[in-house]
Amino acid sequence: MKIFQNKFFIVCLCVAVAVAGISSTLSIMGYNGLLRNALGVIATPFRLVGTAFVNAWEGFTVYFGSIGELTEQNQQLKDQNAALQEQLERAERLEQENQRLRAYLAMKAEYPSLSFEEGMVIGREASNHVTVLTLNRGTVHGIETNMAVITKEGIVGCVSEVGLTWCKVSTLLETARSVGVYLPRNNAAGILSGDYSMKNDGLCKLTFVDMDAKNADVQPGDTVYSSGLGSVYPPDLKVGEVVSVEVDNASRTLIALVRPAVDFSEPDYFMIITGYQK
Repeated sequence: MKIFQNKFFIVCLCVAVAVAGISSTLSIMGYNGLLRNALGVIATPFRLVGTAFVNAWEGFTVYFGSIGELTEQNQQLKDQNAALQEQLERAERLEQENQRLRAYLAMKAEYPSLSFEEGMVIGREASNHVTVLTLNRGTVHGIETNMAVITKEGIVGCVSEVGLTWCKVSTLLETARSVGVYLPRNNAAGILSGDYSMKNDGLCKLTFVDMDAKNADVQPGDTVYSSGLGSVYPPDLKVGEVVSVEVDNASRTLIALVRPAVDFSEPDYFMIITGYQK
């Protein structure tokens, strides 16, 4: 057999036979103590190797056990962090909802004669400035064309087109829209409308203020409010602020440039006035 031809096997076999023979001879001669000492000396390196191997194996298992525990703890921390993040986002949403509801209730308290339908923005059409908004309210919610749209800051515009579950709102910057207005400081009256040449600057034009009238003292910084003329906008809603004044010598009237009170690109919710007591 090939195993008996292996030199290493033959050497090991010879050593084993020699050790067995020596052990038997020493035992017969009564040298058991010497035999145990000799065997102890021979076995010591093997014991050291075995002890080292056992210690290494235990360290190996402890190391990988610690890795498993750390991985599990890391996953638990990730899960806790995700849960806390979700709670934070929920709290932020609730705070935004509370702020919106407080603003709605404040408007109801300020304008008790108005009936509102809240609409959320689902689209904005603009170049430099927003001129048309799309809200998620339509005929099924009682919305009709020419209903005024406002925020707590003031007038936005009015409904120009309505569908089943949506409506489009033309802001004050649109050229086809106009509002009867007055200035409380001097009771000057006029018509505010959108102007194509001004809407990219976010401005409207206030005209028909008679230069010869006693109340023709219009100045930058004057606040502009709706007068209630017409059937679209209720009276005493803030419209904007005068930023500059020009004179039209041909018509003998003042022309004031007005910046709307509402930043149409900011709010996500607007109030549609569905009715009011005149």
